[in-house]
Amino acid sequence: MIRFFSVSKFTFAVLLCCFCISTEIYSESCGTFITSWENPISLIDNWQFRKGDNLDWRDESVEESFWVQRSVPDYGISKTENLTGYHWYRCSFVLPENFSVPVEPVAIKLGRIRDIDEFFLNGVLIDHTGSVLPKLEVDFQKVRIYSLPSHILKAGTNTIAIRIYAATNLNGLKEAPLIYKERTLRDNLFTSELFAIVCGYVFIFMGLYFLIGSIVRGRSGENFFFAFFSIFIGFYVLLRTQHRNILFESFTWSYVTELLLLICLPSLFLNFLHQYLKVKRNLILIGYEVYLGVLFIVTLFFRTPKSWILVIALFNYALPVALGLALFIFLRYGKEMIGRLKYILIGLACLLPTILIDSASALEIISFPGTIYVGFLLFLVMISIQLSNDMVLGLRNFMDQEKELIQMERVKTGFLLNLSSEFKSGMEKIQLAMNRIANPPKATAPAKKTKSKTKLETLNSVDVIKQAEDHIAYMGYMVEEALLLKQLEEKTYSPEWETFSISKLIRECVSSIENHLGQKRKNLSIEVKPESLEIFQIPELIFVMIRNLVENAYIYTDVKTEVSIEFYLQNGFYHLIITDEGLGMSQIEMETIFQKFVRGYKESKSEIPGAGIGLTLVEATAQYLGGTVSLKSAEGMGARFIVKIPEQRKKP
Repeated sequence: MIRFFSVSKFTFAVLLCCFCISTEIYSESCGTFITSWENPISLIDNWQFRKGDNLDWRDESVEESFWVQRSVPDYGISKTENLTGYHWYRCSFVLPENFSVPVEPVAIKLGRIRDIDEFFLNGVLIDHTGSVLPKLEVDFQKVRIYSLPSHILKAGTNTIAIRIYAATNLNGLKEAPLIYKERTLRDNLFTSELFAIVCGYVFIFMGLYFLIGSIVRGRSGENFFFAFFSIFIGFYVLLRTQHRNILFESFTWSYVTELLLLICLPSLFLNFLHQYLKVKRNLILIGYEVYLGVLFIVTLFFRTPKSWILVIALFNYALPVALGLALFIFLRYGKEMIGRLKYILIGLACLLPTILIDSASALEIISFPGTIYVGFLLFLVMISIQLSNDMVLGLRNFMDQEKELIQMERVKTGFLLNLSSEFKSGMEKIQLAMNRIANPPKATAPAKKTKSKTKLETLNSVDVIKQAEDHIAYMGYMVEEALLLKQLEEKTYSPEWETFSISKLIRECVSSIENHLGQKRKNLSIEVKPESLEIFQIPELIFVMIRNLVENAYIYTDVKTEVSIEFYLQNGFYHLIITDEGLGMSQIEMETIFQKFVRGYKESKSEIPGAGIGLTLVEATAQYLGGTVSLKSAEGMGARFIVKIPEQRKKP
């Protein structure tokens, strides 16, 4: 609501300002009596007009029998009449007998004229724009402001004569001549175009920014094309103002440059769009660029207004092709890339009408001041918003990746710590076993046991050696499983298929786990249906799955907790089910439990042996065998792992 009121107030202020200025301009007829230069005087009515050429018509008095009275502006009213060549306008104003020299120089503003003109005051040539001989040099964009020299002005009647040469059938005065203080007229002209000039330089500097950015970052895609699009539109906007007289000495070359810039804009924008959306160029776009390339080369050799009108017409005829290509991209990829196109579409909706208005104005179809800089300013703002959104999104993704990397580093650090702990524990047991072998305990009288004696001190040498062997074997499992997981992920694993008893494999696996953990669970149940079931599979992979699932059930539950192992064939699939009645897992844990280096919850994870790749290996193994692994659990309800593997029949 605040924004709406702000815009409304600004619009009202502009309209009020325009109204106040307009009320200060006095509209008069030729022959008016001027008593003061303090207010601008617009000469509108009773102009004398005549086609043809005679230098005597510049004089203060001529025979006006064959002259026609006109009101101005009269631009384009004689489209059916061929007025190519010379035609004249005459008007007069009266100064009082006590006329005194103006304090500030006075001038007359004639506006833009097609194509060449000479201005006479009381029969004296004051100034001119363009030339007919020896070489045709036109200028139909310069706003004519000609001084009214004080020494030529006189009391009584003063005569204005304008000699115009039209190179095409486009003629007339585009605005009513205005007499006022010269400095004010020129300042007003500069002020009216200041915003466009500033926009032009902003577009150029913005383009240079994107161009340097594309070079520094080594990306010559969308930034490269958008940079040149912005630079070209910046120069185009400057050339549409009186600033062209600063950039070029010759109007001909300035207008040729303006047309060349205009021809390049659709191709640059379409290429920016293709690069930004990572879309391949099609044959229609290539053909359109060839057409524009030919038009570009031909325009270099055109020097006359008629040829320029032809170029603009050919450009406008092909402009719908560019619009169609852009529309095709938006319809084809807009739905899936709406996030990357939203603000570009808004900016394009603001830009296209201004391009059409400028093109129609250049063809003299309508008489309207340049507006493309306004459209492109909005377009550039929308592009900036789009690129800013992409930048913010990229930064957000980068931060998320940083968080993931930090988390992964922590997990990897935990993995290395766990692995180091396992090796340290194994080396301590090996060292203890070696000490027991080197220094066997002496036979002494039985002593009363004390609570201060540790468990390791009560073990005999055989038990210590057996534990050391089991721990060495366990460390070997950890290394082998890490290598196996890498082979499965890189698809370099070489399987060895054979037929074996699944019941025997399960019991061997359980025995190895119990020896390593020092747990002999009485509440373990193993059920294989049938007991004598033999399967044709890869024993190494089946052993890995059983060992990790059963070991997890052991280390994450209390010794008194029941653990069951089931294996049976049903509907062409082997089912391996490991169930425990421990604390279970939350939904959050279940979502990440199969990820690498992620371990189940327990108050003291560091006390639990393992490296955090067991369940990841189980899932990778099941997938390698063409099966699946699933988990059913809830906090306080235990856990149930279900592995399904398709039955493999031994080849005859």
